[in-house]
Amino acid sequence: MKKFAAIILAVMMVLTLCACGSKTAATTTDTGSAPASGTDTAAKYTMLKDPISTEQYGIAFKKGSTELATKVKEQLDAMWKDGTFQKIADTWGQGLPDMLCYDEAKVATPAGSTEIKDDSARKTLTLGFDAEYPPYGYKDDSGNYVGFDIDLAKEVCSRLGWELKLQPIDWDSKDMELNSGNIDVIWNGMTMTGRENDYTWIGPYVDNSIVVVVKSDSGISDLAGLAGKNVVTQTGSSAYTALTNDPGDGSNDTNLKLAKSFATLDQTADYNTAFMNLDSGVDDAVAVDIGVANYQIASRNG
Repeated sequence: MKKFAAIILAVMMVLTLCACGSKTAATTTDTGSAPASGTDTAAKYTMLKDPISTEQYGIAFKKGSTELATKVKEQLDAMWKDGTFQKIADTWGQGLPDMLCYDEAKVATPAGSTEIKDDSARKTLTLGFDAEYPPYGYKDDSGNYVGFDIDLAKEVCSRLGWELKLQPIDWDSKDMELNSGNIDVIWNGMTMTGRENDYTWIGPYVDNSIVVVVKSDSGISDLAGLAGKNVVTQTGSSAYTALTNDPGDGSNDTNLKLAKSFATLDQTADYNTAFMNLDSGVDDAVAVDIGVANYQIASRNG
């Protein structure tokens, strides 16, 4: 009887130890998988409240291409009137619907430009764009070129009976591509502000702001916090212009002073690389257009 009782006691002890081991294992697993409060659940990236500057986007043609721009604008006008323009913006989201200002748009050619006659037999429109500039134009995970501006251009060409040819370009070489005839139009979140006399424009169609994105745990809460930090932006971008252009009249002194406070103002060919630099700690902040910032924050924060 004592032997039987001892066996029962031993079995109970083994079961108790197993249960304790299971509980310990479960606790360890839970701790490893559950996000810690205030870390993993917090946003990985955040946008500083105050923008560096505000500007507007337009659709840029070679100077003097008034006839071609007018044909394109006629279709955009119809799309705005029937709601297609707004529907495309709604599809892309990322704050785009609230940024639209196409009701202000017009065709504008700088005075003194040589008039370029559009070929009446035109059947194609070659669109130049930065293929790493979401949500305006980029290559998706399936290898297709997509974006808000691309969708607008597709609809315009469909209504005109034209074929849309998508031509990715080095953004820093956009003027060479346009002036050489390799592309017909730069349609990709192209800033009008400060470039009014460089192209024939349709615009504005989007209100834009240049903003700064940092890691949420960086301790940087405002533009003043960028002092001594490494900031990165795209080469040839409006953000770079906003931080470096000196018109000589004092109108950009605030931004020039801000940029002077940085440890470095780095440049990259595209914003995907800029955000990789932010990921790795090579840079502390990215100066970028708000539409791109919204997209990157949403996709990277999950």
